[in-house]
Amino acid sequence: MFKATIDAELFKDAVDVVSVLVDESIFSTDEEVIISKAVEPANAAMVILEMKKDAFDIYESDSHDLGIDLKRLSTVLDMAQRGDMVELELEDHKLKIVMGGLRYHLSLLDPSTIRKIPKVPQIQLPAKVVVDGSTIQRAIKAASTVGSYVALGVEDESFYIETEGDTDKLRFVLGKDELIDLQGDDVRSLFSLDYLRSITKSRAFGRGIVTLEIGIDYPIKISFSFADDKIKALYIVAPRVEAV
Repeated sequence: MFKATIDAELFKDAVDVVSVLVDESIFSTDEEVIISKAVEPANAAMVILEMKKDAFDIYESDSHDLGIDLKRLSTVLDMAQRGDMVELELEDHKLKIVMGGLRYHLSLLDPSTIRKIPKVPQIQLPAKVVVDGSTIQRAIKAASTVGSYVALGVEDESFYIETEGDTDKLRFVLGKDELIDLQGDDVRSLFSLDYLRSITKSRAFGRGIVTLEIGIDYPIKISFSFADDKIKALYIVAPRVEAV
């Protein structure tokens, strides 16, 4: 059994967390939570979405692995109007979606055909930056006009983002007093702008506080929450190691 009701805009935000990286994913449900873990085809970026039952107005579920075509689900959710509630129910191996007088039956994917996520790396990173998400959105958007890769780092109690193209350079710096929090050592890692640009385009990314955990040529952890911490998102992006 799976039956849930949630605000349409909130559910769009949650689905978008995953769909900015992949086209399909498994949504695993139980009595308390829905979790979706996915990795993009190049194995360079992964996402973990957690939706607590309290994020829903109604939530009843047994344990299920629901294979979801995220493009099709997003297309359906785009039909919702502000203020609509979305009713979700597992019915005859399809996901029934009811909202605003519309009734859909979305075919589910076979979970065994969906790319399995590797074991989530358990890494402790030496630096943590807490900053407004819209600030990171703006910096990554600006960097995308200059280069293909971007360095994120901490130096002299400041956080920086920098990139260099064939002809241009960009450096964006925030001092400790301009950040919500800054902890740890001086670090620097280089990342593909493609992944960071996709992640920062997530609907909920720019509306709240984002935590960045950074190392030296290590993956970066990017996390944020919304709906009063009832929905959490975590991205892990592999670095591009610079040639010596």
